[in-house]
Amino acid sequence: MFEKLNNKLILPSKIQLYFLSFRNTNILVVETPYLTKKYIKLPSFLKLKKSKNTLSFESISNKSFNSFLSSWFKKFIKPFKKQLILKGLGFKGNISSDNLFLELKLGFSHILKVPLDSKELKVSMNNNLLTVEGFDADKVGNFLEKTRKLKKFDSYKGKGFWYKNEQRSLKDIKKI
Repeated sequence: MFEKLNNKLILPSKIQLYFLSFRNTNILVVETPYLTKKYIKLPSFLKLKKSKNTLSFESISNKSFNSFLSSWFKKFIKPFKKQLILKGLGFKGNISSDNLFLELKLGFSHILKVPLDSKELKVSMNNNLLTVEGFDADKVGNFLEKTRKLKKFDSYKGKGFWYKNEQRSLKDIKKI
């Protein structure tokens, strides 16, 4: 778990940290469990030291940066997760055998293939439930929106992609 002590941060065991120096600029590199790297350019007033599982601040003149770093590391504790449900008779999806594509059968004459970003996202498909996990919430949301746009939602029958726990009102069928 993530904790903040005086001028120390106790880091989660899943992430790895190291420092780079480039043209008189110090950069903190954070490697996530999915082997992606995030970079923070450190201001000149901040001096950091890393021991086994703690990150200590030696000279801080700006306390807002301390709170920024602590909130930034919180997102690496557990990944952001969203789920889509594929509703409709005959609509199916699965992940290709080489884990490079999400294959969807959405009532068209062909199978749609969506390329997967395996470095940033962890995608799984169980029956008609698509689960996407990642440490960057924007990438998770963008992938799901791109997938949702493949099949327009049917407002009469309710066919299409639904977020888990999403509620939509359906239109009434015309009666003569």
